[in-house]
This record gives sequence, structure tokens and C-alpha cells, in this order.
Amino acid sequence: MSDSEVPVRQEDLSTYARIRNAALQGFAAKGVAATSIRDVAAAAGVSPGLVQHHFGTKSGLREAVDEYVIAVAVETFRDLVRDGAVAWDAMGDTVTSWVGDNATAVRYLARGLAEGDEGAAKIFDALIEIAGTRWLDPLDRDGRLRTDTDRDWAAIHVVLFNLACVFFEPAISRHLPGPFFSPDQLQRWNTATTELYRRGLST
Repeated sequence: MSDSEVPVRQEDLSTYARIRNAALQGFAAKGVAATSIRDVAAAAGVSPGLVQHHFGTKSGLREAVDEYVIAVAVETFRDLVRDGAVAWDAMGDTVTSWVGDNATAVRYLARGLAEGDEGAAKIFDALIEIAGTRWLDPLDRDGRLRTDTDRDWAAIHVVLFNLACVFFEPAISRHLPGPFFSPDQLQRWNTATTELYRRGLST
């Protein structure tokens, strides 16, 4: 798993962020239980003591990772509404960019949910809230949400579609002419999913 799969911003040049990103990669690849502080330290190029200095325990490290994943999602979808309405193509582009740029974080979340992890469940809850407030509510206000839409399941479905595609990426890629995360296949997924929601939920 390459470092490019974890978004790098100015703050990520700090030791704190390098350790957090290394933990995210380890948790995504092996799971939280199987990733030790020593593993994270080795991946970040620091000592285990420095990891403990910044985060205290593995639980503290895990909390920092969860906060980061939620913050990135909130930041990404903050401007989903433009000029008072949701633009379908813009929404599809935003989701595709989020999945493509944050593949490690989405793998981490999908793995945690499959393992029944409480921390992952809290991230899932945050994504469901984003789907409701930043997508369904604006569609409703704009008069483009079908009146018979089951809002709970609409929010659940849009989150699951994205998580499942990343979690099952190896199997999905077997049925595509190229890897799921290649630019052309991500765009194909974007188009197909956007059209599914455009025709299935909006009038």
C-alpha cells in the first residue's frame, strides 16, 4: 500500500501525522488487533516510545485515526451543495475523488465494519449523517427527491455502495477491463453510479 493512498496536506509533514497515517495504513491492511505500536513505529520511521509520547496507547492512536477519517469526509462533502442545489455530476465527481484519494481510509473502515468494530461503526454513523444532511436534504428542498423515497435506506445505500466497492475491489476488478482504482475505471464507476441515483431517486 503506497503512501499516495493517504492524502498529504501541510499538516501531514509533522511527526504526529506521519505516525497517524502509518497507523491508518496498518489498520487497513491487517486490522487494529493485528497492528502493534511497534509495527506503526517501524512504518513511520520512529521509535515506539515516540508513538506513545504522541498518542499514549494504541487506543489513543486509534481514536486519532478515526477522528482523521471523519474530518476528511466532512471536509470533502462540505461543499456538495452549490447554489442551493445538488448537482448530480458534481456529487459523483466528489464521491469518486474521495474514494480514489482515500482508498486506505475506506479500506480501514470497511474492514472495521466487517469485524464489528465500534470505532468503525461511529465513522459509519458520521457518513450516514453526511449523506442525509448534505445530499438528501438539499434534494428534498430542491424538489428533486421522490416523495416515496425511504430516506433511511437511501442514506445507507449510498454509503454502502462506496464502501463495498472498495472492500470488494479485488473481486470487482476481475470483472472489469482494468483495475477498479485506475482513472478510467473510477470514471466508469462514477458515471454508472451517478446515473443509477439520478434515475432511481430524482424526478
